[in-house]
Amino acid sequence: MGIISTIEASCRDCYKCVRSCPVKAIKITGGHAEVVEARCIADGRCVLVCPQQAKKVADGKGLVRSFFLAKQKLAASLAPSFVALDEFSRPGQLVTALRKLGFTYVAETAEAAELVAQDHLRLVEEKTGPVLTSCCPVVVNLIERYYPALIKYLAPVVSPMIAHGRLLKARYGPDLKVVFIGPCISKKDEYRRTELQGSIDAVLTFQELREMLAEEGIALEEMADGAFDRSGGAARVFPHPAGLAKTVRLSTDLLAQEIVAIDGLDAVIDFLTRFEEVKNSLRLVELLACAGGCLMGPGLESSLSLYARRERLLRYAQNGTDQPATTTEDDPKVRLATVYTKRKLNRITPTEEAIRAVLSKTGKHKPADELNCGACGYNSCREKAVAVLEGLAEIDMCIPYMRTKAESRASLICTMTPNAIFVVDRNLRILEVNPAAEKKFLCRQEQVVGKELEILIDPVYFKEALRTKELVTGEVAYPAYGIVTWQAIFYVETEEVLIGIFVDITKEHKQRERLALVKGETLTKAQEVIDKQMRVAQEIAGLLGETTAETKVLLTKLIKMIKNGDGSIQ
Repeated sequence: MGIISTIEASCRDCYKCVRSCPVKAIKITGGHAEVVEARCIADGRCVLVCPQQAKKVADGKGLVRSFFLAKQKLAASLAPSFVALDEFSRPGQLVTALRKLGFTYVAETAEAAELVAQDHLRLVEEKTGPVLTSCCPVVVNLIERYYPALIKYLAPVVSPMIAHGRLLKARYGPDLKVVFIGPCISKKDEYRRTELQGSIDAVLTFQELREMLAEEGIALEEMADGAFDRSGGAARVFPHPAGLAKTVRLSTDLLAQEIVAIDGLDAVIDFLTRFEEVKNSLRLVELLACAGGCLMGPGLESSLSLYARRERLLRYAQNGTDQPATTTEDDPKVRLATVYTKRKLNRITPTEEAIRAVLSKTGKHKPADELNCGACGYNSCREKAVAVLEGLAEIDMCIPYMRTKAESRASLICTMTPNAIFVVDRNLRILEVNPAAEKKFLCRQEQVVGKELEILIDPVYFKEALRTKELVTGEVAYPAYGIVTWQAIFYVETEEVLIGIFVDITKEHKQRERLALVKGETLTKAQEVIDKQMRVAQEIAGLLGETTAETKVLLTKLIKMIKNGDGSIQ
């Protein structure tokens, strides 16, 4: 796993890291950005520019805590750029705080920087061609991966961090654990290199050191002044551009033709690209990836300007200019030599046909269609097409294309929908009507645009939507046009427009009327039937009643005759 990873939940299609990465070591998958370790030069720019803080740097605090818990003997190798932080402005307090944190030894990386600078000077004096400094691991990564032809000019010397780790282990014993503390994210990558492993055991950025001190409740302002076990001497100026040359007292004057100091990754890349033009006139080229040198490293979060940081460093370095670093003749000799080699990049060389095929998928059928706007993060449409073919980019990263596509779909929907659509401004002036509105409200867009909405319909519901800023719905009849509509009117605050959508429900309305008529007629007929049945029932009941009365009279007479026996009725 690389030293920079992505928190996917926080990564949101902005492509800012792609845009800022000088070597385009970012892969977009499903809209999320992922650092491609094999291409990454660990400059940390993507971490700094991410607006969502979705880039996470490998944490070194856990490993250092494990050393503390194991009661191991630890040494802190402190980069001199610490003075650029407000709370670290008093070196003595920081030394005491580090000892309180658990470090047995506290020394300045600058003491080894002087050894590295002297080795560079030796190479300059021995070689006939130019020497490119190898102190910055980002520059080393850049040359090994992207400018392998220039490796032969790269000084085969380890960085001050590696040199100091070896020096401290040689001085205090191989069981010593050395923790480098500095402003550089790429140091987390450098110390893991196979050929350098064992020199440094962990790397902390200054920000991580801040966090550890806070977690342990160590307040710097309460610390008494302590002293480094070994001082950095004149090499404290090393973090500043041309710091190496100044350490060995080489002239870095603007008119010094043979010695050049270049800081800032864009400037470094430009120089390496044009190296062949000037290589014969140079002896030493000092290269630092961060503009402003290590004082502006991504692991150094300071509110101070570059100029204020520079002033502090130079003042701090001035205290050591009259003394060399406190390495002595009795100190053990350490190996400074190393070998830099080409690192393989799995890059493809796509055919022109393949590039054109990708471009055509985003509506770029001819060179004039290539906007080269850079919104996707790439400098040109062709560069982005190559990235798509390499599996680093996605087709829909082209924002102008996606916008055109969205607008095209929206336009298609508005044009083809059977529903009438009115778009009006806050003053209820018509901005746009779609073809369905033209047909249903008997108008032409060119005739009504800019006119008051009331020339076509009563704007009362639009006024209500504008006043309430809420959706207004309901069924409204427009007799003048022979239609009945179900309408929805809403206000779009960002655009300050009102949109009305009118669904023609005239047929449904007529069907409801016919159904209501049928229901009425049915109820009337049913009532008539009921009334008639009641009359019949009453008539039948009446007839039955009369017949029953007559029968009763006759039967009564018959009974009486029978009782008298003579047939008389008494």
